[in-house]
Amino acid sequence: MRVFGITGGSGSGKSTVSAMLAEMGVYIIDTDKIARQVVEKGSECLSELCSAFGAEILKPDGSLDRKRLAAIAFADKEKTALLSRITHKYIKAETERLIANSAAELIGIDGAVLIGSGIDLLCETTVSVTADLSTCVKRITERDNLTEEEARTRLSAQPTVDYYIEKTEYHIFNDGDIDELKQQVRELINKLKGV
Repeated sequence: MRVFGITGGSGSGKSTVSAMLAEMGVYIIDTDKIARQVVEKGSECLSELCSAFGAEILKPDGSLDRKRLAAIAFADKEKTALLSRITHKYIKAETERLIANSAAELIGIDGAVLIGSGIDLLCETTVSVTADLSTCVKRITERDNLTEEEARTRLSAQPTVDYYIEKTEYHIFNDGDIDELKQQVRELINKLKGV
């Protein structure tokens, strides 16, 4: 069994790469999906978030008001760090459980904020998916129905391509067509398997 991380900024095509890896037999653990699960109504994580940020982060039905939490947590760096500390430990615990219960040869942990989250410590190696700025802007505007300016603002708050390349052992440059991307994904699998 080999566990590796998959990371990259918004619009890089990280989810597309993860989907291709899954089609090629890699067991993918989606930390974004886990992040939504761990804060479900009645969860231990949600209870801890209420203690940290107040009951006003809850909707009347007791579920998490994501917009309200974001408004409070992203107001300053200390609160943002606190939110990360709380949620990451629950995401990491669930990721560890999924790894322990898998018999897959290759396990990919997909996460936009994988590096430095503690979840990266579960990975033997890490892969970054990057694309040039104009490609990312085009993908984000089409996918999320944002203006070009909104897309550029979102991207300016994220790490640069150089950051991802510096922090990861393998790189997939997703600026070409789908066939080029598939070829890079196949080559990555061979490298990870030591073929």
